[in-house]
Amino acid sequence: MHQLALPVLLAAVGRTFATPDGSREVLRDVNLDVHAGEVIALVGPSGCGKSTLLRQVSALDTPTTGTVAVGGTPVTPGDRRTAVAFQEPRLLPWRTLAANVALGLPLRTPRAQGAARVAELLDLVGLADSATLRPRQVSGGMAQRTSLARALARDPGVLLLDEPFGALDALTRLRMQDLLVNVHETRPTTVLLVTHDVEEALYLADRVVVLRGLADPATAPSAGSVARVVDVPGERPRDRADHVLTDLRAELLEDLGVPTHVRP
Repeated sequence: MHQLALPVLLAAVGRTFATPDGSREVLRDVNLDVHAGEVIALVGPSGCGKSTLLRQVSALDTPTTGTVAVGGTPVTPGDRRTAVAFQEPRLLPWRTLAANVALGLPLRTPRAQGAARVAELLDLVGLADSATLRPRQVSGGMAQRTSLARALARDPGVLLLDEPFGALDALTRLRMQDLLVNVHETRPTTVLLVTHDVEEALYLADRVVVLRGLADPATAPSAGSVARVVDVPGERPRDRADHVLTDLRAELLEDLGVPTHVRP
C-alpha cells in the first residue's frame, strides 16, 4: 500500500547562517500551508532561499526559528515521509539504473517485493527497457528519470524537487514536465518544486509561491519571506499556450523584476 499524500505546514520559519563576518539571514518568517496532494512551485531570484526552504521540509537542515510539520507532526532528520530529487541525478556510476532506484527503497524491504517495486517505478518513468544500463550509458534525461524513480521508491508523502530539470536541454525539459504530470496523476503525492522557470511553475503547479530576494534593498523589509501566492487555474495537463497562463507569466515575471514589455 502506498503512503498517502501528506500536508506540510511551515510556521514562522527563519534560517540564519553564521559567517566569518557575523551572520547571514536567508529566510525570515516564512508561513506556508500546503494541502495534501497539492503541487506547489517555489520561484524567486537566486539567493532568496528557495533551496534552503526545501531543506527545512526535508529535515536536511534545521530552521533557526519557527517549525516545520508534515502530516501534523514535526519533521526529523532522516524523516522517511519525505524524499528529495536534486538538479544533478547523483547516481552511483557503478550500479545499474535498477540498482540505483533500489537505493531509495525502505530498509529491510523483502527482495522480491523490492524487485517488483523497482520494476514498477522504472516502467512508470519509461525506463523499463533500460534497467540493466549504467548511468554512463544513458542520456541526461534518462538519468534524471532514474533519480525521480529513486525518490519515489521511498514512497514519500511529500516529494521535494530542487530544480530537477534545470540542467536539461529545452526539449527534454518539456518531456520531463509531462512525465511529472503523469507520475503525479498515478501517484498523487504532495510536491514542492523549486524552479527558476516561471512557465514550468505555471504548467505544473496548483499554486506558485513567490519568494522575495534578500539582495534587493527595495524588498529588504520582507526579505526571505513569501511575497505572493498565485493560484493557477485549470487542471493538468494544461495548454501551454493558454492566454490565462501567459498573462500570469507576465505578472510573475514583473514580480521577479523582469518586465515583459516596454511601457511608454
